[in-house]
Amino acid sequence: MGGFIDIQQLHDELLTHLIKTLTPAQMKQLEPHLAPLIQNAAQAVAEDLIAYAYRDPASRGRGELILESYASFKAVLFYRLAHLVWHFPGHTNGVFSRIALKLSNQGKILSGAEIHPAARIGRRFVLDHGYGTVIGETCEIGNDCYILCGVTLGARGIANNPDGKRHPRLGNNVEVGAGARVLGYVLIGDNVFISPSCVITQDVPAGTRVRVVNQVQLQKNVETDHTHYLGAFALDERLHVVGEVNASYNVTVLDADFHPLRGLMLEPTVKERHHLQFRLRRLDIGEQLPRLPLNLKICGPEFEITLLSPPGLSAMVRHLLQASPLIVGG
Repeated sequence: MGGFIDIQQLHDELLTHLIKTLTPAQMKQLEPHLAPLIQNAAQAVAEDLIAYAYRDPASRGRGELILESYASFKAVLFYRLAHLVWHFPGHTNGVFSRIALKLSNQGKILSGAEIHPAARIGRRFVLDHGYGTVIGETCEIGNDCYILCGVTLGARGIANNPDGKRHPRLGNNVEVGAGARVLGYVLIGDNVFISPSCVITQDVPAGTRVRVVNQVQLQKNVETDHTHYLGAFALDERLHVVGEVNASYNVTVLDADFHPLRGLMLEPTVKERHHLQFRLRRLDIGEQLPRLPLNLKICGPEFEITLLSPPGLSAMVRHLLQASPLIVGG
């Protein structure tokens, strides 16, 4: 099948799923919209199918195999139907929202992945081994994204979350590894790679690669550097930068808006392979408490990367700026 999709087969497959899932009364409600629903869903599903066949080596490029036997693809297929139905006239008074939610739930039953019909997902979407994946109501996903199993694109709170925008927005060509969590209304830029088990609660700039190493999340800029992973954390009144580091790197503390903190100076105390350590000095220039969380910018000769909210950094800087001594770390 590869790059060729039998559209008539897709039409028949979609119609069969509708008939098996919905009651005769619900099918009657859909009847005036049935032809454009099948046509538009088939077009989107065909692109998803081609993308899946192209990006999944196990399928050997066989789109018909994915359509017939890949459970995770059922979630995407039912999402495409449910999303279109969700936006039919009459949704606001519940005429079609119940049908959309029923279709979405059927996709969850068949695949183990839950995609809310109101979520906005771009073209050529691949959900691979999607069991346990959750994509929330206000989530937005760009084109050419690839998501693995156990991923949560959810709200930051557990219960009683407020209405409004509470789920992530992913750019184009974003890949999210198994078990990763992207929580809250955070913006993930284009061409971002999030490795398995990462927890993302802050914006991630375009071209960034994020991974966890020894419980410290490391990042690199894919566009400008293909080898260096970096991470940072604050411990024992010191700032530690770890990974593939170099003593010549310039390190700057940034506030939540990514502006440098003028009231801080980083004094190197350890310069080793894979480990830089700094003592923070407060400059007496009347620096106000910055907006949290704090970030860290690291610049090398040929790259620049921003580490998002390194563990312990915000608390250490806040303590330093509030305290009377001018030196943290003795």
